[in-house]
Amino acid sequence: MKTIEYATVVESSLTNNGLYVQATCGKTSAFVCIYEYGVNVICQNASHKVWKKSGKMFSSVDAALQNYKSQEMKAIIQAANTINH
Repeated sequence: MKTIEYATVVESSLTNNGLYVQATCGKTSAFVCIYEYGVNVICQNASHKVWKKSGKMFSSVDAALQNYKSQEMKAIIQAANTINH
């Protein structure tokens, strides 16, 4: 049986530049920024904390969802997209 993951939105903010969402799902935390021109996803893992990378940029929410294999990251991106609509 496949388990469906649900994300918890910790914080969201709508600005003139776009929508910013911080969410968690299980042990995974991420920021998702949805702009007119694309989507930026920043997974808060050990690599991000050490290197302070700016995440991955995608042309759309669908492209971001296709990039991630984990159900937790997909749930976080979908939660941000739900707020956006």
